[in-house]
Amino acid sequence: MKKNAAKFLNRSVPMVIGVLALSCLSARAQSTAASFTIPSVIVTSPPKIDGTLDDPAWKTAAHAQLQWDISFQRPATEATDAYLLADKKYLYVAFVVKQTENVIATQHTNDQPMPNDDVVRVYFWPSGDTGIEYGFVSNPIGTRYEFSTENTSFSPAWISVGKTTSGGYIVTERIPLNVMRGDGRTTWRVQFDRRVRAANQTFEWAHDPAQGGTDSSLYAGYLNGMTVASAGTRTKPRIGIYGLGQYASAASGGSTSRVGADLSVPLTQTSSFVATFHPDYSNVELDQQSISPTAFPRRFNEVRPFFTQGQNYYNGFNCNDCIDYPLLYTPAIPTPRDGFAIEGKQGELTFGALDAIGISRNDAAQAVSWTSKNRRYQALYQRVAVDVPGIHDVADWTQGVVGNAHNFSVYATVGGERGSLITDAKNGRYAEYGINLYTPKSGLFAAYHDVGSEYGPLDAFNQISDVHGPTLYVFKEFDNKPSSFIQSVIVSQDFGRMRDGTGALNDAYDSFYVTVATRNQLFLGWSSGDSYLNFGPGFAGEANQNGIQFTYGFNTSTPTTFSYNVGRFGAGFLRSPSLSSTVRLTRRGTLTLQAFKNDQTMDNGARNIQWLERASIGYQAGPGESYAVGWRRIIGAGPTFFGQSPFVNATNFSFAFYKRMPMAEIYFAYGNPNMLNTQHDVILKLIQYFGAEKGT
Repeated sequence: MKKNAAKFLNRSVPMVIGVLALSCLSARAQSTAASFTIPSVIVTSPPKIDGTLDDPAWKTAAHAQLQWDISFQRPATEATDAYLLADKKYLYVAFVVKQTENVIATQHTNDQPMPNDDVVRVYFWPSGDTGIEYGFVSNPIGTRYEFSTENTSFSPAWISVGKTTSGGYIVTERIPLNVMRGDGRTTWRVQFDRRVRAANQTFEWAHDPAQGGTDSSLYAGYLNGMTVASAGTRTKPRIGIYGLGQYASAASGGSTSRVGADLSVPLTQTSSFVATFHPDYSNVELDQQSISPTAFPRRFNEVRPFFTQGQNYYNGFNCNDCIDYPLLYTPAIPTPRDGFAIEGKQGELTFGALDAIGISRNDAAQAVSWTSKNRRYQALYQRVAVDVPGIHDVADWTQGVVGNAHNFSVYATVGGERGSLITDAKNGRYAEYGINLYTPKSGLFAAYHDVGSEYGPLDAFNQISDVHGPTLYVFKEFDNKPSSFIQSVIVSQDFGRMRDGTGALNDAYDSFYVTVATRNQLFLGWSSGDSYLNFGPGFAGEANQNGIQFTYGFNTSTPTTFSYNVGRFGAGFLRSPSLSSTVRLTRRGTLTLQAFKNDQTMDNGARNIQWLERASIGYQAGPGESYAVGWRRIIGAGPTFFGQSPFVNATNFSFAFYKRMPMAEIYFAYGNPNMLNTQHDVILKLIQYFGAEKGT
């Protein structure tokens, strides 16, 4: 292990040192006065965090009003006040919300996204507008969630208490300073926002007519006088040691027990060295099985901690109608024996390097990006290499972006694959040239793609090669008054026409979409289009699927959705109805049911019919405890674009329990919902953290 770590450092540290040195040549960005600025009010006696503003300390707090509705680009229709205090250890944040709509708060377990609840959010950039971002989210009953561009596993302990009132709700929060990494400046960037789920509105504090979302330091306000953080913040080293016991059938790999570790050691205030030894990825994650028709390979989410915690440092490329993307697709990397990484930010530079060392295999990646202080210029470079016996595969890409950061940018990406799999350099090329014209409610995104016939890096996501031609995507959103039944209508068009090296049509599509969102949580969608794919002689076909979708309870935790798609799909005619519904069993428990059918009549008279049936129950026992039970059956022969479709008869059952404790986690699971059939094994896993908290 020591030898592997030394090799990694010898390869990667020179690049990081160069990055750090280059960044030091640039003067630190100086904050200037802005119309959205609040002072840091330092207190010696902290306020009570009790879901009220009864404590006299709140009367001295910095105050911000959320007066703009960014969802509909108009003044906010309801009042939201935010308050902020600080001392040497914590930031204290409070929101006072006035709301005429029903208050929605269905999430009871912490550290999980809350897409269906009313929420209030505060965002911090301790190193300025090009530094690491930290977000803290709470719903009206105080359930909390957090995120950071530093680490996708960011989940430190902090406090949020919420209470509903006769006209809305109040949330008070205490956020530790030592979980956020800054460079010592006394002026931070800050933003406050609030989402009203029933009305699909988002109110914010700092705003600009050009912004498309609240989650951008470019349009955030300023928090002045953060002298309590003037020395900079640097998290402690963290090590997570896990012990696992697995009782399994021989077909599932047999019973086993093991011990492993993940660690993170800060190198500077904004960068870290990360390692994993004997990693284990047995945690049961999201159910990814699907029978939705597609002619391309299915892309899966990464769930392994060593890769997820650094994924924000890779694949930052601008791409339109993205082909063969992401350029680093870590699910293609087998679970390594050991892994090492360096990742972080320094000034205007973001960098990452990883080395995943397996048995007779090595996967390595490096990435660096630079963004100018005024956001007009950006440069990115990424390299990925794979070494297995008899194969050396290398791919790299360079991108330059020029724009005004408000409504216009152009970019060029050049690079490609080389090594033992490429017989001619031009056949491994990858290039894309694009232009973006946009406002918060409209956009035009055009590109020209040029991908060689042999391009297909082992650690990239590869859909189709040998494509050369233009693509275009445009959209326009039309908004109505807050009292209107129809709140918004979005119309979009996607077009592409690409040929292969011989001039023959290879990948072409023309798709039209309309979506309608109403005030009573009814959502309607309609799509129509045609596509053509050519993967070689005898492997070409057309799809012209047309569909409708109706959802009631849109953007709530209990939606009911019906969809129906019909049209050509390869060498047959396909009909695909689906129905899904989530109902609340108790205040903390939900039941979700889904039925999906593919019915394809082939041109030769054959018929392929496949069903997916699914049921799942989720129960949120408390802020750090949850249960999940899932059952799924897939039966029949699925739709085929080319060739034959195998008959599938598979059933999967799984159970999972999770409990979060101070500096520790417990997982107990039976089965694995990512498998096609039930995996007969029982897993008990304990993780104990030492030093810093999870993800910090």
